[in-house]
Amino acid sequence: MKCEMIRDLLPLYIDGLTSEESNEEIEKHLRTCKECRIYYQEMTGEIQSATPISDEEIQDVELLRKIKKRNRRKVAGLLAASILVVVIVLSFVFSQTYSRVKFEDVQIDYGVRGDKAYLSIESEPGYELWFSGSVSENESILKILSARKIGGSGKDIMRWEDELGTEDNPCRWTIEFQDKTIVIENGELVEEK
Repeated sequence: MKCEMIRDLLPLYIDGLTSEESNEEIEKHLRTCKECRIYYQEMTGEIQSATPISDEEIQDVELLRKIKKRNRRKVAGLLAASILVVVIVLSFVFSQTYSRVKFEDVQIDYGVRGDKAYLSIESEPGYELWFSGSVSENESILKILSARKIGGSGKDIMRWEDELGTEDNPCRWTIEFQDKTIVIENGELVEEK
């Protein structure tokens, strides 16, 4: 049998799962093949003698450990520095392109035209407004998140229009800024917080 086949069968042989014929072939091969016999001894823990390690080899291993440890520290330091630089750059870029929106940073126009209430919010020149919100029957809640600098002199204008509601169920817009919240019902300002 070839060495590869013997090495594949050795785990089964050690566990006693091979046939008598296979056992005879494996044992015959182990008597004649030194490499497979050493492999078998390593698997069964029957290593005959330990090879002594010289002082030079121990010193080499210690030197390699020190170099590896130093390299790990360098890599960790470089990684931490890189992360710090990325955070600083992103915060600078974000602060240059985004800003928190206060009530006085926009122009708000609201009122009634015929049987419809309207609302428009206009940004400062060169900025685009970002907001989130929710809409339910006759009520909208808008949260102005930020103003992104887009350059130029154009203004971002958002407009809403809706049917006038009743006194019990008015057309209502709630707009949240960084510093203030306003509520407009049926085209009239009814609350400032």
